[in-house]
Amino acid sequence: MPEQLFSLLKSKIKTEWRYAFFSAIIIGLITHLFVFTNRLPNHDSLYNIYNSQAKVKSGRFFLGPASGISSYFDLPWVIGVVSLFALALTTVAIVILFNIKKRSSAILIAGIVVTFPSVSATFSYLFTADGYIIGMFLAITAVICAISWRYGFLIGALLMGLAVGIYQANLSTFLAYSALWIIYQIIVVRIPSASLWKHISKLLLTSAIGMGLYYIVFKIYSSLLGGHITPYQGLDKVGSVSMSDIPTRLLQVREQLELFFFPSIASSIPLTLYDYINVILLTVVLLATLWFISKNKVYTTIDQLALALLICCVMPFVYFIVYFISPDAFYHMLMVFSISSIYVYLVILYDNLPAITPNLLEKSMAWVTIATLGIMIWNFNVIANITYFNMELRYEKTLALSNRLLDRIEQLDDYNQVEEIAVTGRVNLGSKLLSETIPQRTPNMIGSTGETFLREPAHYKIMLEDFLGKRIQTASPERIEEIQQTETFKLMPIWPAKDSVKVFDNTVIVKFN
Repeated sequence: MPEQLFSLLKSKIKTEWRYAFFSAIIIGLITHLFVFTNRLPNHDSLYNIYNSQAKVKSGRFFLGPASGISSYFDLPWVIGVVSLFALALTTVAIVILFNIKKRSSAILIAGIVVTFPSVSATFSYLFTADGYIIGMFLAITAVICAISWRYGFLIGALLMGLAVGIYQANLSTFLAYSALWIIYQIIVVRIPSASLWKHISKLLLTSAIGMGLYYIVFKIYSSLLGGHITPYQGLDKVGSVSMSDIPTRLLQVREQLELFFFPSIASSIPLTLYDYINVILLTVVLLATLWFISKNKVYTTIDQLALALLICCVMPFVYFIVYFISPDAFYHMLMVFSISSIYVYLVILYDNLPAITPNLLEKSMAWVTIATLGIMIWNFNVIANITYFNMELRYEKTLALSNRLLDRIEQLDDYNQVEEIAVTGRVNLGSKLLSETIPQRTPNMIGSTGETFLREPAHYKIMLEDFLGKRIQTASPERIEEIQQTETFKLMPIWPAKDSVKVFDNTVIVKFN
């Protein structure tokens, strides 16, 4: 009976799991409720008001089924609820993976997971956010499966293949949390070397088989089915990184790390709380690690200590591994959830401080950890809502411009014969708030920044048709080129001048800057 099943499940669920799950829900609602209850589109979501998310040309073969849970419509509240549930499960998975015992630790991990900037950036593309976050959950669950059972690496490989098939950046998430688990075993648990290498071999098998499964699906689509992989993110050049590319990639890894942790320094803009807290956090991580190495006498097992140091040196490349897979790959905030492992690592160390009769140093470490991560989680929350604020202002600007544009079109004498729209140049909607103030006080949150999301003629067509009710087609590039060669077009003034909107036969053309 269902009641008996629920009772059994309840008896198996640990208290810290409940704290992790419900803390993630509560903190997630506090942080992201605004974007869940408002429509805040960007340049991509205009194309995805209704879309199956079948991104097979981008190598995201399983994104469609994962996003299909919330339907193929862009439904902010439904997608938000599914995403929040997946984030809560991701939090629980991390708590299970690192055997978290303290309730405060579970709450901190929940705060890190649900407010992390890559999650907020993902919600800028809300139409597909639930699929991406399910991919994160699968990547971390794959690590749990690989280390928990004798043949768990087979299940883990399947989950990892699905995760990467949702979004390739989940490869970094799997590898980063696998590496973090190994460091945790060496520095905190003090696992015997034989057991450690057994688990490492299973994690390596999981990644090899998982990527093998992904590659097979990739080849089936691109070869047997005659599909063409998109050049976006260098997906059509996977595996073609040469030795001459490596120095450039190493430089990019360093720049990306600086940009994530210290965006003000990397971009030569005023320092913010985000920069200061990251300095404190990284310092505490280093000192706490050295203290655990000393306390647990990790230095007595030279091979394990050397392995931990090697993993620490390799971690930056794990975070940005796609750089070393394709020569044309580039990173943005959506792709770096794996960096959350550094923040989670500090929680793991805090969780393993003695709760009974701690000494003064241990008490100090505990309070500094709580304060640092608490302030950082709050700052993550503020950053998320600043970006959503930017998205709201940007949408209001865009909608107002579209309304003005439609009004101008309707005032033309030849309005009734208009069937398609052509737009040249881009409109200037600049303001100091959106172009300077907000970017200088937040990390680079792709998808949510900028003055407007009207980048292409098709964007205007969608705004006029789906938001304002004017059915109109987009003129072909050939048609636009033909009009631009006319003397009439060349003499047209720039928007918003009176004659900056004209009708050429059945095509209305708008001349922006």
